[in-house]
Amino acid sequence: MTVAAVVPEEQNSDYESGCAKLEGTWWRVRTARITPTKPGAFVAVWERTPEGSTAPFSGDDTCAGLLVFVSDEGFFGLFKFPTADLIKLGIYSSQRSTGKRGFRLYPPWSTSLNPQATRTQRKQTPFFEQFR
Repeated sequence: MTVAAVVPEEQNSDYESGCAKLEGTWWRVRTARITPTKPGAFVAVWERTPEGSTAPFSGDDTCAGLLVFVSDEGFFGLFKFPTADLIKLGIYSSQRSTGKRGFRLYPPWSTSLNPQATRTQRKQTPFFEQFR
């Protein structure tokens, strides 16, 4: 994977946010946070409107999608969500969905999940690549 440029974003800076040009295509980039009281990780995916409020990213976003890095206790991986799939998952806003300002991620090493988290993990698994 060739990274040509990285542009940091002020919004969501707690999640090491930015945009990166990978192999000629721009992607939004985030680093998920491990939460101590729940399995999995959390990532914020919002932008500030001209009025100053926060809003979920739109399916009309010019980036190809969202790359979310996650690491926990020696495990490391990447979720690579194309925009079309973020719309299907209800994360990016569209005519069908208001979208979300953040969401939980469940990499394969997340265990002891409740039924809803297990369903979410199954939906997210095709977008995940683990690194060693």
